[in-house]
Amino acid sequence: MLDRLEALAAYDILNSPAEAEFDGIVQIATALCKTPVALISLVEADRQWFKARVGFEACETPISQSVCRHALSGTDLLVIPDLTADPRTRDNTLVTEEPHIRFYAGAPLITPDNVIIGSLCVIDTVPRPQGLEPEQREGLRALAAQVIVLFEARKLSQRKDDLFRRQKSLTANMRASANETLAAQEAGGIGTFEVDIASGILKPSPTFCRIFHVPVAASYPAAMLEAKIVSGDQGAQSNDSSRADASAALEVEYRIQTDLGIRWISRTASFVRDEAGRPVKMIGAVKDITIIKRAAARVQALLDLGDRLSHLTDTESMAMAAADLMAKALDATRAGFGIVNMAEETVVMQPEWTAPGVSSVVGLHHFRDYGSFINDLKIGNPVVIPDVTQDPRTSANAQALLDIDIRVLVNVPIMDQGRFSLVVFVHHNHPYAWSGEELAFLRSFGDRIQSAIARVHAEAEQQVLQRELGHRLKNTLAMVQAIAAQTLRPVKEREHVHAFERRLHALSSAHEILLERNWSSAPVVNVIDRTLDRLAVRDRVDVDGSPVTFGPKGTLSLSLVLHELATNAVKYGSLSGLNGRVAIGWHVEGRGDQAVFRFTWKESNGPLVAEPENKGFGSKLIRMGLAGTGGVDVRYEPSGLIVEMWALLSQLQQADF
Repeated sequence: MLDRLEALAAYDILNSPAEAEFDGIVQIATALCKTPVALISLVEADRQWFKARVGFEACETPISQSVCRHALSGTDLLVIPDLTADPRTRDNTLVTEEPHIRFYAGAPLITPDNVIIGSLCVIDTVPRPQGLEPEQREGLRALAAQVIVLFEARKLSQRKDDLFRRQKSLTANMRASANETLAAQEAGGIGTFEVDIASGILKPSPTFCRIFHVPVAASYPAAMLEAKIVSGDQGAQSNDSSRADASAALEVEYRIQTDLGIRWISRTASFVRDEAGRPVKMIGAVKDITIIKRAAARVQALLDLGDRLSHLTDTESMAMAAADLMAKALDATRAGFGIVNMAEETVVMQPEWTAPGVSSVVGLHHFRDYGSFINDLKIGNPVVIPDVTQDPRTSANAQALLDIDIRVLVNVPIMDQGRFSLVVFVHHNHPYAWSGEELAFLRSFGDRIQSAIARVHAEAEQQVLQRELGHRLKNTLAMVQAIAAQTLRPVKEREHVHAFERRLHALSSAHEILLERNWSSAPVVNVIDRTLDRLAVRDRVDVDGSPVTFGPKGTLSLSLVLHELATNAVKYGSLSGLNGRVAIGWHVEGRGDQAVFRFTWKESNGPLVAEPENKGFGSKLIRMGLAGTGGVDVRYEPSGLIVEMWALLSQLQQADF
């Protein structure tokens, strides 16, 4: 639980105002799973608080009413088809009283440090014996991952408030787009057609002609309209052969090329047959679903952007990933990025994606050759020019842009530490009607790229700080060792002095491991390997244990204990002879806050050992156990020394001292 509370505190998210990007996720979750309720639930010690909610009035509930707390113990979906039948929830007052919830499905919210802090859940007031469909499960997992991506971006970005306002606008615009789409469906917009199979002549309705962007006419050869389908979708449509044998698909979606760009078409059809059962006509309807497809593509692009940027560490890779996703979401004819020289106002375009038949613009370009829009880019403003021949920033230089297949120009500046260094571009070679949703999408894209770059810079600065800290720590330990050597020079019992120096080395080794892991955690196996390597006995020790990480306190304690055990084994135990060996093992018993870490040191093939009469500092250190907690059992068996230690894993994994 401490890990969870620390992770929540690090995000600084509890009791924060509503934010549009999280509200949008729960809205998508309700639509995806067809439930009246969806929540982003964060579980504290005594309550669960909802960062975003749909269909649930309260913003928090006591922990006793939390179903989401049961999702904290596993990394996969928790699905409870009937809450009244499950012993964990049947007595919950939210089940037995208003609002009488009956079905629950929750995807755990797992931080990059593998700490579960809550869940993205959907709730229904009726039981669902079948649970969720496979695609609903996958969608809920993907949305939960996106919640964590947003939490990370929120924590690292210094532009949180601005991002919140823009995301709120984007969510409102997307909601408005959905309402407009619904209104368009109610109003109609359906085109009808009839194809005579024998002649191949298609009789369209006027709406059909408008959808296909052809003049209204009584008839057209079906093959002429089929030729408008883009090459990548050829084969989805019917043709003379598939209509003749009635093998054509009755419900299809495909893209067509028009003078206004690519449009998405949904087509449904059926066959009319003669008395002998032979198909004589295909009749059906078409609808332009471009708005729906583009809206879905924009949502998917934003989700994919978060996933891609979280794994990238340089601005050029981020720019290329953004260009690729923007091209797909906006049906572009060219997309990529360029490296900017602000002093000379030039850009070197890198190898880009282009649609078939569209030329490349790779190479050096001067911004001023194409207009004055660089003035907007310099101050960090995205540039969207729907028609280069009409916009005052490009009209005087329009021909230069048209010569390289640019009719519509989109530039998103990437500011690296306040300096305009990269530009992401999207081009169309035909007029393109920009919607408010698409403009909001571009602004959100720019914000997310800037947030990711801020994350990269923050991580780089942290690495520099860690290296400097490590350097200073090594110098400090070296100085302590030098002072100790000078101070203890008169001491005749040199063995005590050497033991002190070796313990300093053990501490230094543990600090090095922690610094490599940003002072957050260290794998147990790494601590063991590094400590034994310093004593040159690693090849005589058998190591076996499950993957476990310790915090700073546990790491330093384990390193010192191992140093004492190994040193004693070399002096008096199994490692003092040629054939002796040591077996180290560890495992975790139990789960959650009660999980116990158990460690075993077992010597063999060495001389007989006995409990020493005089116990020095090393023996006392071993008797203290791991981090001074838990228990210790030291046995001097005929086969060799056996030491067992155990402690609560949560105490060994604490991030502080």
